[in-house]
Amino acid sequence: MKRFQELLMKDLGWKLLSVAIATTMWFMVISINQPIDTRSYSTTLQLVGEETLTARGLTVANREDLTNTKISIKVKAQRTALDRLSQRQADLISASVDLSDLTYAQDGDTITLPVETSVGGGATGYTVESKVPGSVEIQVETLAAKEFPLEVSLNGEVTEDTHLSTPKLIPETVMVKGAKSAVDSVVAVRLSVNAADAVQQRDLQVKPVAYDKDGNTVSGVTFSVDTVTVSYSLNEAKQVPVQVSVTGSPAEGYHMGEVTCTPKTVSVIGAKEDLDKLNVISLDQIDVSGATSSISHTFQLADYLPEGVKLEKGSSSSVQVLVHMEKGEEKTVTVSSDQIQLINAQDGYQYHLPESVTVAINGEAGLISGVEGSELTGQVDVSNLTEGEHSVTVDWSLPSGITAENSIITIEVTAVGGDESDTES
Repeated sequence: MKRFQELLMKDLGWKLLSVAIATTMWFMVISINQPIDTRSYSTTLQLVGEETLTARGLTVANREDLTNTKISIKVKAQRTALDRLSQRQADLISASVDLSDLTYAQDGDTITLPVETSVGGGATGYTVESKVPGSVEIQVETLAAKEFPLEVSLNGEVTEDTHLSTPKLIPETVMVKGAKSAVDSVVAVRLSVNAADAVQQRDLQVKPVAYDKDGNTVSGVTFSVDTVTVSYSLNEAKQVPVQVSVTGSPAEGYHMGEVTCTPKTVSVIGAKEDLDKLNVISLDQIDVSGATSSISHTFQLADYLPEGVKLEKGSSSSVQVLVHMEKGEEKTVTVSSDQIQLINAQDGYQYHLPESVTVAINGEAGLISGVEGSELTGQVDVSNLTEGEHSVTVDWSLPSGITAENSIITIEVTAVGGDESDTES
């Protein structure tokens, strides 16, 4: 042992100098092989602790601007450490602003908060030299939400023989959330669909986009769903006739002429099972009661199509119906009293009519030209007639399309045993 101590202490100064030299050389080698360097990195800003504001009905009005902000970070470390940092930058570098302490914030406040950085994922040896920007402004505003129906915009054209169905949406509405000023500016939420994709894929996942009244996109809002399922199917086309019906009768002396319908058929598209059930488009009846002039009416075809069926692109959206009214020609005919039947005649009375009655008839020229007085018959109800002279109206039986002016005749009623010289009917 004593021998070892003597050897250890022998030339101690030289030994200590050797250790110092060796240590210095070791540090020199390390410095040469592992030099210290500085590099700049960039990462997007993250918001932490937003629930503090949300719980109080508030939100960050400029959230989108903040989360798109790039934070430039200058890091000092050994070159090999910086190499590792570059390779795993997304995992080892982050920049954030903490909102969890904003329990005092109010609607309309603008608050400056520092940007906090993390480098190396917990590993030592990294020094943050600088960060730009070092702080950001947080704009606090009331949190709002509003529900909107979803609209679909089809971009592009499909071939003429391709008919896409009305899209089905899941969901059909979406809740828009964000700062009140942003939500209030939203007037529509649309889904933009490429026409070629709709034909080929049928079921599409589309992101909703909010628009203001000027057609500009509204930023700073979020939706209750990230994507909406838009489903299409291919439809068929079919030509369907239009049916017009008329009710009522024109004014006396007028008759209904030709009824025109433009167009007479329309092209519609829809699923085969829906088109198979649609054989005619029946329009509402047109009432011509008391009409003295032609009647025109426009029908909107969409009001008469069943669900799932729509007009083919390029087809007329309306139908024009014109009911022509024509004033008939007049003709006077003579009808014998033998052709007038007395209804409800009473026993004990005799009824005396004129020998003949002149009747003015009206109708189309082609109809009245063939009507003769000998062909007409009429009726008179005498149930309430007592002894004496009475003026009564004859109810004529006329061919279709023919009208007659009121025919008033005088009937003399006598008791049985009275003057027998008059004609008895």
